[in-house]
Amino acid sequence: MIVKALYFSTKPIKLLVALLSMKLLCTLLAVFIFSRFSPLIDSNLYLSGFFVSDGAFRTRVIQGIVLTLSNFGGSVFIHWSFGAMSLAGVLYYFWRGGVRWQLCLPLLLPSTLIWTSVIGKEAIFYGAFTLALVIWARFVVRKCTATDYLIFALALLVCAILRPHYGVVLAWLVISVVMVTKFENDAWPWLCLAAVLGASAIFVFSWEELNLRGFGGIEPNARASRFAVFGIDQGTSAGFEIYKSLVPLGALLGIIGPMPTELFARPVFIPFFMEGVLILLFPAGVYLYACKQSFEQKLRFKTIFWLSLIPAILALMILHAPFGLLNPGSATRWRVNFEAIFHIAPLLLIYGFLDNDRHANHSFPS
Repeated sequence: MIVKALYFSTKPIKLLVALLSMKLLCTLLAVFIFSRFSPLIDSNLYLSGFFVSDGAFRTRVIQGIVLTLSNFGGSVFIHWSFGAMSLAGVLYYFWRGGVRWQLCLPLLLPSTLIWTSVIGKEAIFYGAFTLALVIWARFVVRKCTATDYLIFALALLVCAILRPHYGVVLAWLVISVVMVTKFENDAWPWLCLAAVLGASAIFVFSWEELNLRGFGGIEPNARASRFAVFGIDQGTSAGFEIYKSLVPLGALLGIIGPMPTELFARPVFIPFFMEGVLILLFPAGVYLYACKQSFEQKLRFKTIFWLSLIPAILALMILHAPFGLLNPGSATRWRVNFEAIFHIAPLLLIYGFLDNDRHANHSFPS
């Protein structure tokens, strides 16, 4: 298995080749097999140059990248190039001395495997978001370099351009760690105040727009559409009000994807449902694992976990809720943008503390 081979590799070039080869296999699977069941509509539109004059800057950025890459290869090469960009965080982790091959495993989750291996915003956002998480985890346990800070700023900028409502959580992760480091056990009142102010700003300036985008961004006649299930008419204000009343349900459905009743109608949803449940429960699993470990800074780990990571997870569930209600396929695809907060971030956190602890202990003479 390729990811296991990474653990025994000592040469960065072997690591790079292994990951890029794995991503090429994922791209071929997505383009030639998955596309038969679910057409890669947006990717094909980018390949045709459809979005050259699109009104959204972030869409024109992706279109520009596709057109530039088309000068060097065909469609498979372009898809694979986007897949390679999605590896930015994992590659940076190993380049900075990381040794935990387990961090590669989330790349093989069904939705991640597909949507980070083809042309689209998801691939680039995933790479930038995981890159920022790697540096955040380093920031928690050790001093970062100027290079780390510069790369974090660039990753944050990419996230702000492509998916600002998801990228804003990265600022919370850094601010919360700074406050916990400065105030320790007295940080929670300040963090509560920061959370209330941030939530109020989003509610006042962005929440209605997010609801409108979630409501208008789904085709009612799509096979997986839930408009009829929830009795919503997209063309009426009454339908919009029903939709808004159900948005809290989208916080859960946006992560797990299909509802259990939909699995009987479309068994193809089963692996994506299982994936969603695993992702939702994964932070709890990592926390239980951490509680059974013995390391010096366990109290700091728990503090960061509850005061920094968990609020970030909850915030992303809420921000994603408008996009998670009306179509399970769209919900899981857009979840891919930030789902690393559920699995890679907790793993980076616990492994950072464990590896830092071992390094500190090994630094003492025997």
